Amino acid sequence: MNDHPYTLDRWATPDDLEIGSIRFADLRKIERACQGIWAIVRIVGNSANEPDSTGAQPLDPWVTSNLLGGIESLCDHIADLVEVALDGAQVGFGFSAEENPVH
Repeated sequence: MNDHPYTLDRWATPDDLEIGSIRFADLRKIERACQGIWAIVRIVGNSANEPDSTGAQPLDPWVTSNLLGGIESLCDHIADLVEVALDGAQVGFGFSAEENPVH
């Protein structure tokens, strides 16, 4: 089933663990960062559609640029949280990142 194009996980690597433990606190931090991204995207999207739908003025370009910079920062934060969670899961099962490098 993993070889079917609709179910193949192209991001998985051969040395990834299939099952691991991740702290719920880490998942909650990732969830909060995702909610922040969703909120910022909604604000920017609404601003882009405002002139057509309500006639209101869209956000200034510098505001939009700063909001998109906030999304980039949140994505960096999520990547850091995932890295910490994956390292913790590997250590918890007797593996370390040095023993199983991702290529």
